[in-house]
Amino acid sequence: MRMLRQALCLLAATVTLTTTTGYTAAAAPPTGPWTGGWSTSPQREAGPVFTDQTLRMFVHPTLGGSPIRVRLANTFGTKDVTFKAINVARAVTAGSADLVAGTARRVTFGGRTSVTVPVGTSRLSDPVNLSVGVGQDLAVDLYVTAGGDATAITGHDAAQGTQFVAAGNQAGAAGGAFTGTVNSTFWLAGVDVRPARPVRGSIVALGDSITDGAYTTWNGNDRWTDVLAARLRALPPDRHLGVLNQGIGGNQVLTDRTDCCGAGTSVSALKRLDDDVLRQTRARYLILADGINDIGYHADADALIAAMTTIARRSHAAGIRVIGATITPYGCDGGCFDTEQEATRQKVNAFVRTSRLFDGMADFDAAIRDPQNPSRVLPAYQADPLHPNIAGQKAMADSVDLNLFR
Repeated sequence: MRMLRQALCLLAATVTLTTTTGYTAAAAPPTGPWTGGWSTSPQREAGPVFTDQTLRMFVHPTLGGSPIRVRLANTFGTKDVTFKAINVARAVTAGSADLVAGTARRVTFGGRTSVTVPVGTSRLSDPVNLSVGVGQDLAVDLYVTAGGDATAITGHDAAQGTQFVAAGNQAGAAGGAFTGTVNSTFWLAGVDVRPARPVRGSIVALGDSITDGAYTTWNGNDRWTDVLAARLRALPPDRHLGVLNQGIGGNQVLTDRTDCCGAGTSVSALKRLDDDVLRQTRARYLILADGINDIGYHADADALIAAMTTIARRSHAAGIRVIGATITPYGCDGGCFDTEQEATRQKVNAFVRTSRLFDGMADFDAAIRDPQNPSRVLPAYQADPLHPNIAGQKAMADSVDLNLFR
């Protein structure tokens, strides 16, 4: 059981861009509405406290366009947080604090260069005249005089990439000022874009550590959602979609988690549906890829099915089409799913495959299971008995029928 708990925890007009350095670049005129290009799920983390520091955090958009806008969230803080300066720029590469010269832009909120985000709320910036290409990394700088405490700060644990910290107000500064690093993103919840050509909207992937990208390449952006986004980009422009990763390690559909390896809260999928799915900008599809952790804690199959039904029906009521994803295997020689848990997984998967509730199905179970031992992940796709490796993540993404998104 100890192994099980540890594994589960891992679980319109042309815009001319001008900067103070004299750099100019013509951006294609936006023709489509605002669309979610990147997002992550806020969690409550215990500390750290940032005092007179600038965070430089990285975004890997799944849609390109101009202008862009930034969403900040203080979902789980215990006090209001004020950001005295916010900047966004194109990053040279993931894993480096360096910026592309001449691309730094101030971010404003209601015309002001500082913004206070009250406890339990989020704030969306004014449009920022910066163009970004698909998959081109952005660096978002937040200068905060005092934020977070020893018990609660809004962040996203295990962001699968290096984020940087500098002393003082270094928003928009050269990368050399950023000498500290952290592994979580803090207060940064989303980036929207105005695509040059109309797109259909975005796909939200609601899931656990498998969706969050446990064991994927650090700074590599090779989660199954990233691979799916790349496949969509190969389609004609009118079929492009953003892909928004709303995975949280240890997440359950039915139950909040506060015990996950010091990694912060993992609010149940039922509770985070509004913020993480329904309020995402132009969300048009939901891939529901959650439930393996519920089974790990012996959830009843009927209760899990009822909760998935609630999520699907509420999403449908909001005009979102729902793709059900089958739950992947978790079998091994000891400490993994027992016979009862495997029976629960099979019952839930049968529901996903056959229910008319869903608008389509992504058979992740079939994509990575071992044909000779279907209660286990194929060895070539294992990072551990629960989590797929990079090849397994790709197999999951490649199994998704792109005709579901028409």
